[in-house]
Amino acid sequence: MSLEAKIEALTAAVEANTAALGAGGTPAKKPAASGAKKPAAGGKKPAAKPKGPTADDLAEAFGGYLKTGDADERAEAKGNVKAIIEYMETDRITNLDPGQFAEAIGYLDQFKAGENPFEEEGGEDEGDDLM
Repeated sequence: MSLEAKIEALTAAVEANTAALGAGGTPAKKPAASGAKKPAAGGKKPAAKPKGPTADDLAEAFGGYLKTGDADERAEAKGNVKAIIEYMETDRITNLDPGQFAEAIGYLDQFKAGENPFEEEGGEDEGDDLM
């Protein structure tokens, strides 16, 4: 089939669908092209949405955190983000592996709640009381 013939067939199908929709009907079915195969009933499914936060979610969470508050709060936020970066052993939050996004956001949420997720519990060295 030549290109012109294919264009004419497609134009006719679009016009038929437009006429059916304009008349309140249902869209006309696409005419089967010669030699065309129908997809199998168990064909590929559309790609599922990724589970967990995306890179955009990560950038939005950390960017928003770094831009809120006064100068002192922003400086503290910068230190908190730096602590997360160092703990996660990366040079930038956006360079994390996607599997680590949820963990990084979890640490950020703890800082937002006034907690330090990297602070050791107990506060004092427990091993110094031996003498």
